[in-house]
Amino acid sequence: MKFSQFTGLTILAVLLGSCRSAQLKAPIVFDPLSIGPAGPTLKKYLERSETTPKRTQPLVSVVRIEASLPGLNKKGEMLAEKTVAVNGHISYEMKSYTGDNLIKTKVIGLYLSAEQEASETSPPAIDPQNYKFKFKRKDSFGDRIALIFELTPIKKVIGLFKGELWLEENTGAELRQSGRLVKNPSVIFKTADFSRDFEIRDGVNYLSKVDYQAETRVIGKALLKMEFEPPKPISETIPHLNPSRF
Repeated sequence: MKFSQFTGLTILAVLLGSCRSAQLKAPIVFDPLSIGPAGPTLKKYLERSETTPKRTQPLVSVVRIEASLPGLNKKGEMLAEKTVAVNGHISYEMKSYTGDNLIKTKVIGLYLSAEQEASETSPPAIDPQNYKFKFKRKDSFGDRIALIFELTPIKKVIGLFKGELWLEENTGAELRQSGRLVKNPSVIFKTADFSRDFEIRDGVNYLSKVDYQAETRVIGKALLKMEFEPPKPISETIPHLNPSRF
């Protein structure tokens, strides 16, 4: 396998492995209040799709991306603009880049292209159809109090992970997801880990930080980090430049 093919597969598989949800047919009845005092917070999280206001225009945010292949001493940094359409479809426009061209085209570029493609399908679901929930502990998350739930996948299939879900106490707002994929999307992988942090700004809960780390059998670690500025309605942003393909 050529190196360029491998790096493309690495990032594509990490993305799709952590973002595609499993489709479990048998409906599972779960009462979050059954887990005790933390139940009301989890209940609000699970019911979020029913209470979240519908957006009327796309959201735009600036994202800073760092990626590296430490075993090959290659790295790169990109500044881009992310647009999320009303229907959830994602697109990226590159603004600037510094670093190794291989990282730009075969790591960051393929990652962003894969995320755009994945956004055209149903979003992943952390719900009782896919996971068992267990309250673990309380912790601080910035100036917020988080209730941390252990997530255990019901089946060992690609797309599910074993890890933690951090929710803001009382509101149920999502603060963090973290864990390890329970089934690697390729034999190339030894492990694939990730974390996603969320922030609340002007009443909107948005993805603020992403970290991926895949341990491979060929060249060691593949790393990718993303930091997002608060999203703004497209009407409040400057006119877009012509999109740059990675």
